[in-house]
Amino acid sequence: MQILLVDDRFDSSTIIGDWLREFFGAVSLESAASSDEAFSAMPRRRPELVLASHRTPALNGIELARIIKSGPNPPAVVVIGTGNDGEFERQCAAAGADFWLEERELQARLLAFLQQRFAKVWAEGVRERERSARWAPATLAARARGVDRRVATRRLS
Repeated sequence: MQILLVDDRFDSSTIIGDWLREFFGAVSLESAASSDEAFSAMPRRRPELVLASHRTPALNGIELARIIKSGPNPPAVVVIGTGNDGEFERQCAAAGADFWLEERELQARLLAFLQQRFAKVWAEGVRERERSARWAPATLAARARGVDRRVATRRLS
């Protein structure tokens, strides 16, 4: 899954990238610190999802969503704001954003949206995690001893 994160804070791209990889498995995340960087990355990366911070330099997340959604075959766009009032929601909807949320709700609400919007990719990520867990050294060792992996994991934690 190709994701473009437009945010001028470096730490958010690392945290969000790690978190999305946990749920989706193979995620290619490119970060852009501004709308200009986002526009130059889009033709090259062809993201399926754009996560846009509302407070980026030059163009804010809502204006970025409006421009992206006006193009041919646009990706899903999620605008992430610092506050969620009626005006913010109205502007995001008018810009064509697929989803909007507050930063503090990021994990809870974004995960639900992504599960619905990218169900096939989500299912592939789940299968990949199951395959990886099936062949992980701890799992193989537990099987060799005849111990159920879930029981062995609970005992270790």
